[in-house]
Amino acid sequence: MSVSDREVGELLSNLPSAHGVPAASSVAVASNASGRLRAWKRRFNDPAKRARRAARAIRHIRFVYFAHVDDDSLFGEYHHELVTAEVLLDRALAARASGMRALNPTLTGDAEDRLFVRPPRGSFYDVTPEYIRWFGRDGMRRHVPMVREELAIELMGEYAYSYNEALDVATNNSGALAREDQTWLLARAKAPIYCRPLHATEFRQLVKAIEAAYDVPHGDSNVARANVEIARRAAAILGALMDEYVDTPFQTPELARAFSDFHSAHLQRVAHASRMLALLPVPVTGVMGWFSAKRARIYAEVQARLAAR
Repeated sequence: MSVSDREVGELLSNLPSAHGVPAASSVAVASNASGRLRAWKRRFNDPAKRARRAARAIRHIRFVYFAHVDDDSLFGEYHHELVTAEVLLDRALAARASGMRALNPTLTGDAEDRLFVRPPRGSFYDVTPEYIRWFGRDGMRRHVPMVREELAIELMGEYAYSYNEALDVATNNSGALAREDQTWLLARAKAPIYCRPLHATEFRQLVKAIEAAYDVPHGDSNVARANVEIARRAAAILGALMDEYVDTPFQTPELARAFSDFHSAHLQRVAHASRMLALLPVPVTGVMGWFSAKRARIYAEVQARLAAR
């Protein structure tokens, strides 16, 4: 959802250490009208190009660094956490600008390994759910492993399970992912690194880095004041990037409060935007499109109510 773009922009617009916006590079135009149109369509539909255009228009989180510091000192470790927070948050913002789901706080790096690391055929001694996930009845390996829903249907035909039984077996006895999660991981893998969204492992790493940035070592008081405020805004931005309710991941009370306040406000705005869409006439996609919009509205309202508890 784009309902909080203005708020995120305001959080980033006047940081104590905000860098200047880099000048936009010129883009060569096509030699004729049709060439220009094709080039424009390619740029418009390419997620990486959308992220680069957005990066020229928005500010990024930039912390203040201590001057003349030995990299092996305590300040060097602190600077490493600042760099981690900047890089990961920049990636999340660029992913969001390119139209992808920027953060997935439940899907870990292990799930990504289970998607892209195919076990050898010889490692299976029997036709297990995990084998069926990776290999067909003829023994040919699948180009992409089955998602959980597909595997459940396959198990129904193989073992005469009910769908709920088959889905339970697929969930607990294989590495199969839900369709939505697998689609997100495949899109993440294709994205350039600078706009690659964060899975749960990287999300926790980002949270840890923001916590560390807030806990400024004793030194220059100007650095301390600036980085405490920047870390607070970084926590608030994370709350505004998530369209589903999550408990605050921060341990520091002020960061937890900033995350929760902005997360709750963002979910309320998402729910309000969904209600406004529901008041529009039935879309051109017909009744199925209307039901899809209604389902999205109900989901958004549930998330907002969870955040308001």
